[in-house]
Amino acid sequence: MKHILFEKALVYKKRKEITPPKDYEYDYILGAWVNKLSDLLLINSADFKGQSTKKLDVETGEDNKGQ
Repeated sequence: MKHILFEKALVYKKRKEITPPKDYEYDYILGAWVNKLSDLLLINSADFKGQSTKKLDVETGEDNKGQ
């Protein structure tokens, strides 16, 4: 008998490629995207838009209807 998490948990596809933001590079020590010119974090950038839906909900995967 399998554990209930193995039976019911959703499996998400792993991204194979991540398109880096323009003018930013990933700093593995900080664990964040950093601007190449100004050393500012992408998350603190004024034009940064986080991942969201059309209704500006944060996508968590919890809205899987019919399960």
